[in-house]
Amino acid sequence: MIIDAATSMDGFCADARGQSIIPIEALNRADLRQPLVSACGAVVMSRRSFDTVTDPDWFADNYELQVPIFVVSDDSPPARYPKENERLRFHFLDTFTEAFERAEQAAGEKAVLAIGEASTVQAALLSGMADEMWLRVIAKETGGGTPLFGPGKPGKEFFVSAVETTPGAVHMKLERRVEH
Repeated sequence: MIIDAATSMDGFCADARGQSIIPIEALNRADLRQPLVSACGAVVMSRRSFDTVTDPDWFADNYELQVPIFVVSDDSPPARYPKENERLRFHFLDTFTEAFERAEQAAGEKAVLAIGEASTVQAALLSGMADEMWLRVIAKETGGGTPLFGPGKPGKEFFVSAVETTPGAVHMKLERRVEH
């Protein structure tokens, strides 16, 4: 599993209003993006991340990750089911555990990509399934909001294996440390 996440310099993935701090233009300029897309066989995201797109039909024709998407939602699926295509299908599930298991089956030989807000990142870290983390540190402070990492999260198990900078962020690829 690969985690893809971003944090402000003061440690928040969303500001006090709940808005994501990710500058999409900086993400798209980073050379780390295409290898991430190539490695991905399925996506797990929270319902909150799914709801950030104004028109959910956008995913089917525009999202660079044309793979099955598993959305964790303690609510019911959206009133109007989003458009799908032959590669991109949506699955709305109740728990991250179920989403990670189903995504792993769907991904086959490729990686499951856990994206989005703190709940997804923290669930992926706590699952012990994450082998890589692609972390963007955004060059701004929010002064508060939703912290990306909470106490007791196993971030110490990772080391930085690649770094790239863009004007708005530092993009790091972290890999799980293998104990001998």
